[in-house]
Amino acid sequence: MMQKLADSVCIRCGKIRVYSKKWVDRAEGKGTQITHIEAVCPDSECQKIVDEKFRLMRERRELAESRKKGITIAKAK
Repeated sequence: MMQKLADSVCIRCGKIRVYSKKWVDRAEGKGTQITHIEAVCPDSECQKIVDEKFRLMRERRELAESRKKGITIAKAK
């Protein structure tokens, strides 16, 4: 059964988001436990569109970062 999150709304449709996954992890396998909670839009078609938008944004950011790394500054003589 999915639970509703308090102040989390879908960025696209505005519906209250619901828990999708919850897991506990440790940073680098040791230290303090970290609880991760993944929330999604209750409308699966809307969530697919949001996921695609985030995928495109991530690809653009990675492309920009790789271009930045490829730039070399010429030294003045």
